[in-house]
Amino acid sequence: MNRTYINEVQKEIGNTVKVQGFIENLRNSKYMAFIVLKDITGKLQITVEKEDHPDLVGTIDQLTPDSVITVTGKVVENDYVKMGGIEMIPEAIEVESIADALPIARKAIAATKKKKAVERSSIDQRIDYRWVDLRTDENQLMFKAQSCMVNAMRKFLLDQNFIEIHTPNADRCCQRERL
Repeated sequence: MNRTYINEVQKEIGNTVKVQGFIENLRNSKYMAFIVLKDITGKLQITVEKEDHPDLVGTIDQLTPDSVITVTGKVVENDYVKMGGIEMIPEAIEVESIADALPIARKAIAATKKKKAVERSSIDQRIDYRWVDLRTDENQLMFKAQSCMVNAMRKFLLDQNFIEIHTPNADRCCQRERL
């Protein structure tokens, strides 16, 4: 079965599909588990009723945020799901990689009755772990806007008969001359 990107899942309601991505959020309670799976195109809620799928409980218990998984399951509509009213009921969950605890807090997390509040890491810490920080929706939106703008400028200039030239790095040229 071929992978389906999350933004294409809404066309597959009632069908069984395979999705892959990072775990953005995981709520694992006694009877239910909710996984928010994220790929480059969007987010999808995976809902597991543990009583119906006891074979998945062990797999779910080992998952951590930012782990990478492949999920095969049926796409269904659910008005209670905030992510477009669509969720997936999994038949199988395959763990691609388990993520260690993140070295930074990408977002501030409000306190609940069971957990203390978590402050967002400082800019210095986030810069040290930039590859983790870049996974936030805000940062990805900036890169998508930048890609769109650069593509539009490139297309405009090519339509005006400009040519794109890639020159060597100036620092490397200068270092060669000094030697």
